[in-house]
Parts: sequence; C-alpha cells; structure tokens
Amino acid sequence: MAADFTCERPGCGRIEADTSKLVADHIDPHRGDPAKFWDRDNLQCLCKACHDSDKQKQERRGWGG
Repeated sequence: MAADFTCERPGCGRIEADTSKLVADHIDPHRGDPAKFWDRDNLQCLCKACHDSDKQKQERRGWGG
C-alpha cells in the first residue's frame, strides 16, 4: 500500500494530510481470515468518507473489493 495519503477509491483521489481521516482498507474483505487480514497486497488507502459510505455499502451487499 503506497498511497501517499491519497484515497484510492475510483473517482475520489482525495489527498489527505490528516492521517486520522484515512483508513487502511481490505480490498477483499478478510471476514476473520488471518492470511487476508495481514496480506499487504490486500490493502488500499481510502479516505474515511469513502470507506464509511461506499465501501461499507458494497460489503453489506456481499460484494468484495
């Protein structure tokens, strides 16, 4: 995950210097699987707004990353 403080969500691209407003998101939800949880290639940087809205809605509908 080399995001340079930039939201990787398509259409967003927000650059955020305040790291408290960024989330290390699992591209493919880990659902308790330790291998997926710790896999650095399964992480992306999202701004909190994208993570808490769009991404969570997707996961509730059963979609992956």
